[in-house]
This record gives sequence, C-alpha cells and structure tokens, in this order.
Amino acid sequence: MIHIRFAKSAIEQEEGMNHLWLHIALPGGVQNARLQLILPAGLHRSPNLNGAVEDSSGRIWINDTQSVTDLYVEIFTREPVPCGEYSLAVELSYTDRGGTGTSVKQVIPLKVVSEEESAEIRTDDEVVRRIKALQGVGSSNSELRQYNEYTPAKLIRLDSSQVSEWEKKYRVEGATR
Repeated sequence: MIHIRFAKSAIEQEEGMNHLWLHIALPGGVQNARLQLILPAGLHRSPNLNGAVEDSSGRIWINDTQSVTDLYVEIFTREPVPCGEYSLAVELSYTDRGGTGTSVKQVIPLKVVSEEESAEIRTDDEVVRRIKALQGVGSSNSELRQYNEYTPAKLIRLDSSQVSEWEKKYRVEGATR
C-alpha cells in the first residue's frame, strides 16, 4: 500500500538533507485519505513538493483516491543531530466504502552519519530523477512552487572614530568603570 524510498541511503548529521518518495496505492472507493509523517527529534521536513493540501499539523490530504499517488517530501536537519540509526514513521489513514476507518503505519530506518562518513552515502538514481523532474522548469507543478528571491542587504560600516555633527550634538556618553 505504501512504498517508501529515500534519495540517499543516509542523511548528514549537520546541514543534512534528503528526499522521500512515497508511492501510495489505495483500494478503490476510499475517502478522507491522509498521510502523516512522524519524524524523530532533530529532523524536520518541508511542505510536500507536490503542492498537495496540508493542514496545520502536517497531515497531507490525498485527493485522488482512485489511482496511485506519488508524494515527495524533503527532510533536513537544522542543527547537528547525534549520529546513529533513527526511525521515521509514515501513517496512512482513510475511510473505506463501508465507513470503516483504517490506519496503516509503516516504520522505516534512517541513518544519520558524520561528515567523514558522508562519502559512503549511496543515492537512488530513480528518486533523484523524479525530484529533479518535479522541480524542473518544464514541470506541470512549477506554477505551484513559488520562490522568493532575496537581494543582499547593503552593508553599512561605521567607524567609531568618525562622529557626525548630529551624533556630537545628541550623543550621551556613558560612565565606564
């Protein structure tokens, strides 16, 4: 029902990034299908790269429940995470034709490695190709993704030995001990 593949066999402990490909095949006639990623402490994720609807708790709502759905999610570290084996859980919940609620949970291992060990990381070419195609300029989802461009701020350097007339007039000298 859920097939999960990582773009890389491990994630770097500091400034690490990886992508998940979640291949979901639901039985026909289900409704209210939603997917929740449960990450270990220290790992974070961005909103899904498909542009699927997400609520404030991070549940991804799957609209087309008649066919196979592919979802892509970027996971990353914000600060250094201890090296080791972690578990990432994916929980899929839906209501079937009879109104019965079903929840399927799958746990997959994720290895966090140091910078020295990062040379041993293998990539899954299929996942990388799919992520690149999704983020490509010709992608049908390119209009869903909005990029902000930030121009560098103008750097203003102040010389403490140079004081303008206004600074001289309004300056308050503090007492130092």
